[in-house]
Amino acid sequence: MDRTPDRGKGHRVIFQFVSPDEASQQALISNLKNLLAIWPEAEVEVVVHGPGIDLITASKTRYAQPLQQFVDHHAVRIVVCENSLRSKQLTLEDMLPSVETVPVAIIELILKQEQGWAYIKAGV
Repeated sequence: MDRTPDRGKGHRVIFQFVSPDEASQQALISNLKNLLAIWPEAEVEVVVHGPGIDLITASKTRYAQPLQQFVDHHAVRIVVCENSLRSKQLTLEDMLPSVETVPVAIIELILKQEQGWAYIKAGV
């Protein structure tokens, strides 16, 4: 029997985040911490769009430090929907430094699921 601990290598998880409220932001941070504590080598992507964009807006977020740590110390990618940026009259420069963009959040979620990524709708 293989006793090598599963560190998450090969697991791919995509989170969808759309909520503006503090409790949902805290829940996402907690979910990421819990997942990465057991599976530090899992590949993780957080797709932020719609009202959830405050989480990654540099001037509004309370979670810049933990989000940056997820990016720096784990295979976490944080992306924002370009449509959401336009609708809120924001640019990538308004976001946290590690944030990337995707053209359409929903398409990103569909593509990742078609590639076998596990889907989690984050928040409360």
